[in-house]
Amino acid sequence: MNWIKNKILSFVQKTKDKFKKNRATKEEQEKSLWINCPDCNQMELKEDLKKNFNICKCSYHFDLSPEIRFKNLLFDDGFYELIECPSWSSPDPLGMEINGKKYIDKYKGYQKKTGQQSALLAAHGKIGGLKTVAIGYNFAFGGAAFSQRENEHFLSAAQFAMENNVELFLSIYQSGGMSVYGNIHSLKSMSVCQMVHTMLKKKNIVNIGILGSKITGGTFVNVFANDFLFSESPTNSNQLFSGKRVSASVRSSDNTEMPSDFGEGSFLEKHGMIDGCFTSRLEAKDKIISLTKVLLKKAEAQVKNESNVSIDKSIQSAS
Repeated sequence: MNWIKNKILSFVQKTKDKFKKNRATKEEQEKSLWINCPDCNQMELKEDLKKNFNICKCSYHFDLSPEIRFKNLLFDDGFYELIECPSWSSPDPLGMEINGKKYIDKYKGYQKKTGQQSALLAAHGKIGGLKTVAIGYNFAFGGAAFSQRENEHFLSAAQFAMENNVELFLSIYQSGGMSVYGNIHSLKSMSVCQMVHTMLKKKNIVNIGILGSKITGGTFVNVFANDFLFSESPTNSNQLFSGKRVSASVRSSDNTEMPSDFGEGSFLEKHGMIDGCFTSRLEAKDKIISLTKVLLKKAEAQVKNESNVSIDKSIQSAS
């Protein structure tokens, strides 16, 4: 019977090789002048997309690096200062290897490719005149997997925000989830992030999160710790804990169909999982500024009211 098994394995391997030959490699896709939109299935010139901040004519939002967001879409006059990642933090505390290659070497490759210290880019500056700390996830950095190093970078940014009494803490999420190479170190960062968001709230720092084009796994769980959460576009997909195929297999067990917009911004808004959707990432800044200023006025009025109540009680006690 071994000859039958060998025949099947040989056929499978030949089929795989055939598909590999017909499919462009990752390097070829990156070098190409064109890119296929997964939403409208039309070919777009990368140069045209770049001019429109990676937004297709059909309104589909491709990934956008945090550096471009910060410089062109968020910070006033494109000016901001980076918050450094602690040099001692490690993305590979267990010394993992993949097919005989060290993961730490792969991580260093991501650093060289993106020019970032970690998958996060953290910065401080002003948005609409508001003192702000912003964190952006770079999907080009190994899918922006959240490891111990990213966790320490996040903590450094949050600490800076609390020590300098900023008015806004903004997080822009694009991540494939927690890093599997960090083991328990990655998982424990989920609870740490939850606690930090609570601390920011106690400091009366407005805490807003924006969901980018891809956000899944453990990182998707973390986003709900924000006071307010928005999707940068109604059609942004893959904003879910597990992939559509996994979710579909679960739904098939009770003979129910998967909604066509499952995992999209509009779906999350419709089911009350987020506070709303921007029509485009181009309007995010104005919406954030307006919301933050309203919330700060409300907080100021509340503090003033509590202060007046305290004074009245003191007068009553004295009399």
